[in-house]
Amino acid sequence: MDIHPADKRYRARALRLLVVLVLACGALLWLLDGWLTALAGQLQASDTATVRRWLRGLFAAFGAMLAGPPLLLGHSLRRMGRAAQAEARFPPAAWKTLRDVRVLRGADARRWGRRVERAGSAAFALAGALFGLAVWSLWRFA
Repeated sequence: MDIHPADKRYRARALRLLVVLVLACGALLWLLDGWLTALAGQLQASDTATVRRWLRGLFAAFGAMLAGPPLLLGHSLRRMGRAAQAEARFPPAAWKTLRDVRVLRGADARRWGRRVERAGSAAFALAGALFGLAVWSLWRFA
């Protein structure tokens, strides 16, 4: 049985990135709460057209921003799936892993490569749906 060894530097870098992202998201949520409270006070005193314009912008921006991560994930998964199918090895030799994993070869590796590629396509579909939500909100609240 062949083992694909973990990359300890990659694991440490991924953990540091995760900690930074969690802290940044916490700070942004705290700031978002204050901003939304102030915005709610402003919009309660505004006319309907202004509220509609704000909702249109908020829904479009949230839909577009939420489409980014699945788009990047889909690209990465499809690239990994194609590499696994081309090498008939899963995970591909050049890919780094967080822990030691068993290497699949031949038909099993190609099957896993196709599964990963399909998961990437599903992530692309999710990104498209979220971006579609953004476009729909621009049309709906016009």
